[in-house]
Amino acid sequence: MQEGRYMSSIEGNSFIKNHFHGPAVYFVREINNNSGFLYLSDNFNQFGYEAHTVSNDHATYSKIVHQDDCSVISTTINKAISNKQNQYSIEYRIITKKGEIRYISEYGNVYYSGVDPVNIEGYFLDCTYVKNLENKATEWEQGFQELVGTSLAGIYIIQNETYVYVNDRLAGIFGYESKELIGEPADKIAVPKERKKVFQNLRKRLEGEKIAPYTMKGLHKKGYQIEVQVMASLIIYQGSPAVIGTVVDLQGSKEVFQRLKMSEAILENTIEGVVVTDSGGNIEWVNPAFTDITGYSADEVIGKNPRILKSDRHTKSFYENMWKSIQLEGFWSGEIWNRRKSGEVYPELLTITAIRNQEEQTEYYVSIFNDLTERVKTEEKLEYQKYHDALTGLPNRFLLIDRMAMAMARAKSQKSVFAVLILNIDRFRRINDTLGHLAGDQLIEAFSNRLRQVMREGDTISRLVGDEFAILVNPVTNVNAAVVVAEKILQSLEKPFYVESQEVYMTVSIGIGLFPGDGDNPDQMIMHAEMAMFQAKKFGKNRYRLYSEDMHKETLVRLEMENDIRKGLEQYEFEMYYQPQVQLTTGEIRGAESLMRWKHVVKGQISPGTFIPAAEESGLMVPLGIYTMKQVFAQSKIWKQKGFKEALISFNLSPIQFQQSDLYDQIKWILSETEADPSMLELEITENTAMVDIEYAINSLKQIKKLGIRVAMDDFGTGYSSLALLSRLPVDKLKIDRSFVSGIEKNADKQTIVAAMVGMCQQLGIEVVAEGVEEEVEKNFLLKVGCDMIQGYYYSPAVPADRFENMMKNRMFVDTNRFFS
Repeated sequence: MQEGRYMSSIEGNSFIKNHFHGPAVYFVREINNNSGFLYLSDNFNQFGYEAHTVSNDHATYSKIVHQDDCSVISTTINKAISNKQNQYSIEYRIITKKGEIRYISEYGNVYYSGVDPVNIEGYFLDCTYVKNLENKATEWEQGFQELVGTSLAGIYIIQNETYVYVNDRLAGIFGYESKELIGEPADKIAVPKERKKVFQNLRKRLEGEKIAPYTMKGLHKKGYQIEVQVMASLIIYQGSPAVIGTVVDLQGSKEVFQRLKMSEAILENTIEGVVVTDSGGNIEWVNPAFTDITGYSADEVIGKNPRILKSDRHTKSFYENMWKSIQLEGFWSGEIWNRRKSGEVYPELLTITAIRNQEEQTEYYVSIFNDLTERVKTEEKLEYQKYHDALTGLPNRFLLIDRMAMAMARAKSQKSVFAVLILNIDRFRRINDTLGHLAGDQLIEAFSNRLRQVMREGDTISRLVGDEFAILVNPVTNVNAAVVVAEKILQSLEKPFYVESQEVYMTVSIGIGLFPGDGDNPDQMIMHAEMAMFQAKKFGKNRYRLYSEDMHKETLVRLEMENDIRKGLEQYEFEMYYQPQVQLTTGEIRGAESLMRWKHVVKGQISPGTFIPAAEESGLMVPLGIYTMKQVFAQSKIWKQKGFKEALISFNLSPIQFQQSDLYDQIKWILSETEADPSMLELEITENTAMVDIEYAINSLKQIKKLGIRVAMDDFGTGYSSLALLSRLPVDKLKIDRSFVSGIEKNADKQTIVAAMVGMCQQLGIEVVAEGVEEEVEKNFLLKVGCDMIQGYYYSPAVPADRFENMMKNRMFVDTNRFFS
């Protein structure tokens, strides 16, 4: 029977069963043998017997019950079952172990499954005192106060339907003090619907009728209901008839039992380990989670001391302080390292609580602990991630700064020197965009490993961000030692890297800062070394530079320029000028090249030769390029609406912007936003830009041409492209660089080269424009060799949009038009 199995579970649990207290003895009877018990609560020991010696032992039980009352018990229970009753009550006698006769009042509940009885649970109470009082009413009054005042049951005396006596136990059940109930009517503690029954039962008892114990709903002082069992007997109190009885809090007893059942279920299934030891520290009980965490079974630890889990990681004073806290405060909580059965030492969060009796003596210690292994691993992982780069495992900026701070303190005390090197991979963005981000990550890892091979074990290699690294070289003897390190790094990169079966060469630009001298704190030193690194890039990359004060001043100027460019973009200080491209044979304007000009609100006109390099260094070329396209595309639409449909406007893109993987999408989006006609637009890229990655250039230009935009190659002749490569590029126009035009009338080699270029383009069907034409003789030579168009000061410098518009209205130039300023 399931209930029986559960009672057995409780009976075997010393920690739980010893905590079942109360005036009533809880029992479970066997349904097929109602003369015996399956379970008795431990307070049955008030009769001199251990509960477990009576449960399931019919022979012992038959000796305890008075032989004249055995049939009364069987008859009453069988009658209740045959009549399908849910409740019954019996009064019978038992014989204690000392041979004394005690009167018992039993109240039972029969539980059914359908029509079949499955279980009997209930309570019984020792009512010997009341019986003796009833039988010897005249003798009762002498010891009454001492008797009932200490009773575990609630006891009352009602006379003339009013409480004349209430003990503290009864008053406490309903939330009152005894004096608050004296003089109150008998139905004071009954719910309204039960009050009539209270008076009916009182009258019946006073009239000599026996009343079986009954249940009713009592009313607590705070307003909630309490289920109680009431028993009443007739006495003579102070010379007059009265009713004396007991009240048992059934709800409290049931809730205690249910809580015990719930507690055991929780303890058995919780993920926290639970250990119960006796006052001597010997283990009495452990839950399954204890076994899961420690590896020890219950059989292996019952009766032993928890010190078998001791890890030896803590000092003697640690444990002394722990037990001092338990003795003084009743508990201790903290993190502790223990040892599993396997020998593994692990961390746990442990709480130890002392369980004390009414005399404040410790009976048990309850220890509850959580395995913190995973939490500690997670914390260690998070701590590692906080100070290390996820891709390479190298220290990150936080850890570098921490180690630099320690190096500074040591250098100050020992009068030593250390160096910080900032490394930036040259053209890594192009490599990343060309090979893909996965290959880029593999290159970063390979580069990190290459650095590890070069550097000493005690030096710190750090990845700051993306393609930028730092190396703390500590100590160094002098500046020459730092330079040697930089040269070793540059030399190590002469060997290629292999990524996805591709051979890749990488170079770095290195900036060097020394302490003391180049900074008072880690951030300042890193900043100064970065300045030196930018100088290395500026002077050709694949080299190193030492920091100097001049670099600092130059950096401040550059930063000021960067801020000015950003503000200039926001405030539309940049304006597009247009330099005409003129048909040589007719003198007509065929189009123009757009050129950016900047009139600073304070500093006035700033040359492109000044702000373009600053924009390239600071990463502002892409915003400038987008600004250019928006302005040019919008202007092109305006001119189309005004009827200048043949005005082909070219725009330049920097090498940085041309290498952007989303260039096609950028152009397509701006075309859509401005509603410009792509057939009136022409993209110019330099020969060197195309030669950086010829395959990328071919594919990108083909995509752009699909949008309807023409393509021109600028500065032709200054790079290293071959005729074969030129034939593969989807180019509509070729622009001969001004270096071949200037002074051409005096240089036979230039004449030969230009004539060859024009002839080559005619063969390929490509238009030719000569740039930088300033003299009549230059124009005449170009006309002679068949050049299609010229651009330069011979006709006009670059002019604002309104002046270029006036030129287009005239369609052809006259002599006075040649000298616009």
